[in-house]
Amino acid sequence: MLNSYLKIYWLSNIVFLLNIILILFLLSYQFINFAKFPIREIKVIGHHQHLDEDQISMISDRFVIGNFFSVDLYSTKEAFMKLPWIRNVSVRRVWPDRLEVFVEEHQAIGRWGSIGLVNENGEIFHGASDEDLPLFFGPEGTESYIAFEYKKMQSILDKKQLKIAQVLLFPRYTWEVRTTDNMKIILSKDYIEENLSRFVSQYDNVLASVKRIGSADLRYPNGFAIKKSNEPTKKIDSSVRPFI
Repeated sequence: MLNSYLKIYWLSNIVFLLNIILILFLLSYQFINFAKFPIREIKVIGHHQHLDEDQISMISDRFVIGNFFSVDLYSTKEAFMKLPWIRNVSVRRVWPDRLEVFVEEHQAIGRWGSIGLVNENGEIFHGASDEDLPLFFGPEGTESYIAFEYKKMQSILDKKQLKIAQVLLFPRYTWEVRTTDNMKIILSKDYIEENLSRFVSQYDNVLASVKRIGSADLRYPNGFAIKKSNEPTKKIDSSVRPFI
């Protein structure tokens, strides 16, 4: 008899507790979905040059749906990720009425032919830029390799104020680099930095004798071959794809 009474007692307590949990759940659901708590501000954090107020307003109007509790952070993140200059995004709520959006923009270092821009990680993206960027050409899948080698080459050429206008990587991994004054530099796949540094160290001596260098073949193990040029400087056309 006592055991039956205890079972009924515990069972009634469990039912009561479940009812309390259900009521709390319904109240919290009503509170989250029907209370006001609107999102009043979207604050963008992080260095950005290509994200403007019109784009933020468009995302706010179309994708920030619901209040502080019910807004879908994933959809908001995806909306920002679709913007051409955005590389990475994270979104969080800040009580009581703000979303903070942490953005990382692409940092363009070159153009992949006429297809798109290349960031410092060697990723192609489809932003628009009026900046005078060097052109990259190479086999599919070599974007990051070219970007990596370009940064090292430019660092060496900076010592003589030479700027790269075009980088071509051929299928056999030989290089043709053109500077903004239309000097052509040919490199093998091996000892790129060493050979380019050797050329730069002798650049002033070579320039004094030939006045203007048309091409420099750096594929030799202990030297390089120079060809003089009398042609005027030409601007490289990004719409013309070289044969590689």
